[in-house]
Amino acid sequence: MGTKIILMVSLSLLTNTLRAQSGCTDPQANNYNPSAVINDGSCTYAPTNYTLTLVNNLSDTVQETSGIFEEGNYLYTFNDSGNGPKLYELTSNGTLNRTIHVLNATNVDWEAIASDANYIYIGDFGNNNGNRQDLCVYRIAKPAVLNATNDTVASEKRVFKWEDQVQFTSAPNANNFDCESFFATSDSLFLFTKNWVDLKTRYYALPKTWADTAIAVLRDSFYVNGLITDAHYDSIHQRVVLLGYKNNGSNFYTSFVYALWDFSPHSYFSGNKRRIEVGNVLTVGQTEGITLDAFAHGYLTSEKVSSFVVIPPKLFSYDFSPYFSGDAGIENTKKENRISFFYDSAKAGYTLKIYDSFKQARIIDLSGKTLQVIKSSYTEGILSTFHGKAFLILDDQSHPLYLP
Repeated sequence: MGTKIILMVSLSLLTNTLRAQSGCTDPQANNYNPSAVINDGSCTYAPTNYTLTLVNNLSDTVQETSGIFEEGNYLYTFNDSGNGPKLYELTSNGTLNRTIHVLNATNVDWEAIASDANYIYIGDFGNNNGNRQDLCVYRIAKPAVLNATNDTVASEKRVFKWEDQVQFTSAPNANNFDCESFFATSDSLFLFTKNWVDLKTRYYALPKTWADTAIAVLRDSFYVNGLITDAHYDSIHQRVVLLGYKNNGSNFYTSFVYALWDFSPHSYFSGNKRRIEVGNVLTVGQTEGITLDAFAHGYLTSEKVSSFVVIPPKLFSYDFSPYFSGDAGIENTKKENRISFFYDSAKAGYTLKIYDSFKQARIIDLSGKTLQVIKSSYTEGILSTFHGKAFLILDDQSHPLYLP
């Protein structure tokens, strides 16, 4: 009997301890709980303002730029409804470098672009009136787009519909089934709606491959007090940025980004949700596209404004790494005591030194593709098989590498 009583008391104490450990785990939050080890998604933040860095005005060829992704030294974008089925390759300073024609596709209202290791996905699901029944995603082989000699690529069309839409009456800018945002993970596409009525965003899951009409399954919703226009996912550190704007009257927009991190797998609203104000229509235009890399840096595009004032399409850059200071992924990139990485002129290459033992190590690019597997006996070597940003994943730590 005594043993049972002790066991019951112990379990009770353990339960209370576990409950006490849940709370806000971000040191930058208003309600940070230093005792919390389980993030319950309750963090709140003081108003945050950030000034984007203008990279360049964009060509009028992409004046209706509506989404963007980064690959290597180039950016890829497109125009939305009323334009042809084309992708545009830009240099990192925003100069138009190449036009890519997409076969077997129609641009009804292209609004988003996403990629994984093998494919590029274009979302033809803009739905201002809320009554479209031809929503689809185009899939393109990624190597075909990245091949600098190609000006034409083939595409495959995948049709889908929203799980919870049963009414298709036209309601221009007065419905909750518009959509301009999605990203790809290893197994799914996640779409984020642009809710004109309740100013929330709902996110849905689609399989990455399907034969017939797929059903976009509703997962969750979140009040953003605005209209979400793009999303991007950092697969290395499991972070998301949602870009949006809010109409404050007379089409005077203010733009914002929601940074999401430290969430449960595929539960993007369960962790930290920090709103970052990035400007207004006079300073940044109408913001439509965003990227995010593993360093918490990225690009942002805005389309041309031609209403009460003319503002050209623009390309901006940003660095949100200070806002992710409570993120274990960011902290791990700073633990450089185990390695050194430098250019060795004598060897005309890059040398990586690992100073202690490890179980697993590999080098990956920003898409998560493995570039090199490193054996546990490795102590030094020249890395010259890739260029640009990459990560060394060393056991449970990640270290940024950069080869220009």
